[in-house]
Amino acid sequence: MKHLLVMIVASIILFSSTAFAHVSIVESTPKKDAMLMTPPEHLSLTLSGASRMAKVTITTSSGDKVDIGFKPTKEASTVFSWALPALKPDTYQVQVIYFGEDGHKMKSEFGFMVH
Repeated sequence: MKHLLVMIVASIILFSSTAFAHVSIVESTPKKDAMLMTPPEHLSLTLSGASRMAKVTITTSSGDKVDIGFKPTKEASTVFSWALPALKPDTYQVQVIYFGEDGHKMKSEFGFMVH
């Protein structure tokens, strides 16, 4: 009986932690903290699970927004990509808001530099 109780409790802990695991960015182009000698041609994000993109903004060191023609997505996916305009040498910050299939809102942010 004691072993059965231990197995039940362990199963509950294991399955509840995976059920509540949130989606995260597992890969990006450009990479977090990248120092690039040439401007990137696109921004791409790979997520750990299917999500819908709600907002993606790129800002310069002076706070100016870079227009990437972002539109929120209706369909969930794990890979997203946007063409970038010619970026000038500067430090850029990428802010991302997305929703997992469970409806949970997540935010992520990373920066990169173009020399």
